[in-house]
Amino acid sequence: MKSSSPFEPAWERRIAVAGALLAVVVVALKRGRQHPDEVFQFLEPAHGLAFGYWLVAWEWVEGLRNWVVPGVLGGILALCGRMGLEHPWALATVVWVCCAAVQAWGTLALFRLVEERDGREAALLAAAVHVTWGGWLLYAARPLADSLSVAPLLGALLWAWRARARDGLREGFWSGLLLGMAFVVRYPSAVFGVPIAVSLLAARRWRSLAGGALGVGAVLLGLGLLDWLTWGAPWHTLWKYFEFNILSGGSAKFGTKPGWWYLPTLAGMVPLLLVWHFGRGLARWDLLGGSFVFYFGVMSLLAHKEVRFLAPLLPLFVAIAAGPAWRTLSQRVRSRRVMGGLVGVYALSSLAAATVQMPDGLATDEIDALVFAGQDASLTGLIVAGQKEWNISGRFYLRRDVPLLVRPEQRVRELDGALTEPQFSHVLVNGTALGAPHVEAAGFCVLRRWGRAVLWRRCPSPST
Repeated sequence: MKSSSPFEPAWERRIAVAGALLAVVVVALKRGRQHPDEVFQFLEPAHGLAFGYWLVAWEWVEGLRNWVVPGVLGGILALCGRMGLEHPWALATVVWVCCAAVQAWGTLALFRLVEERDGREAALLAAAVHVTWGGWLLYAARPLADSLSVAPLLGALLWAWRARARDGLREGFWSGLLLGMAFVVRYPSAVFGVPIAVSLLAARRWRSLAGGALGVGAVLLGLGLLDWLTWGAPWHTLWKYFEFNILSGGSAKFGTKPGWWYLPTLAGMVPLLLVWHFGRGLARWDLLGGSFVFYFGVMSLLAHKEVRFLAPLLPLFVAIAAGPAWRTLSQRVRSRRVMGGLVGVYALSSLAAATVQMPDGLATDEIDALVFAGQDASLTGLIVAGQKEWNISGRFYLRRDVPLLVRPEQRVRELDGALTEPQFSHVLVNGTALGAPHVEAAGFCVLRRWGRAVLWRRCPSPST
């Protein structure tokens, strides 16, 4: 650590708080869902715990998910309900703030990790780039396991770095405990345990390894107990997840991509000004570089690939590049004002990644329509036509325990009978799934439009 740093000690906390606020602003401006898992893996079960009703996704029928994150969010939502906070967007904002607060802690862990690796100035650069990186901001405040697991993962790497330097039982324990927490949030986080263990083994840090085993073991015991209480068997969700994704290759039904697919994908996400410095930092081949390469390699070997699976690599990329980037800047630029401008350029360059990674459909119009329908006191049942079942139509945004029938476009003919049932007072049509004459003939009138989403309500009976 450089004691002669011109930056005040509070700067890292300011950056973390500013990053959390920016993350909430981004998710509010780009509201909707980045991925259906936001709704059905965390928000829906949390809503069920808090309010007693939810739409159960297939993973929760088969038992692939544990109740840790939904349990925490469910407690928060229940508290909101007792305080009179009921509107879906108000509840969503509370969830966003909680997720952003977790990421603020992760930013501080990233700062400490880079500070111990490359010095305070490089750590400030890493934190500043991380919290303004467009590719990361799209995920930071969203309730996705891929991003929520990053904060404890960074903590695990920080303590593993310390454990390698000091060989202490305490350092190893905290690394193992935080790695276990990242694992519970997202099971593929276990991949990072391999480079951590190899690093400690190579350095002969036996006390640290023992502490790490104790930390991981404590979390696994807790997970086993939780699964026993909630699913009826210890480690039920862990086994079901492994069986579906690895043994049976069930994830392949959601699509497969070639092994090289992640290379151009990651290249489109990273701040281009840091690419050269990342290569220089990776050449050190330490714990961070090994973790990056190993995780990237394992994910590339799996057939089912998604952009969000790269989320844990985004802060690691910045951490690896920060040291060489700062050394280059400090050697060639002496003016603090010019240096500040260049740091700003580095931070702004990260925003360009968002244009590449921005999803085509956040389903904002459909969710807005769903929220509006739920706020209509006359709602007694809702039909959603032209939308995949596991997309957005959950109870969290509807906030009403009424009959809900969802059919994709290729199955809308199954709705002919339901359209005549009096229990369904509203119909939400996405695109051209149901023609207007067909809906009108069933006795519905247009209530409101949001882009391609049209909400219909049963026409009032003619007065006699």
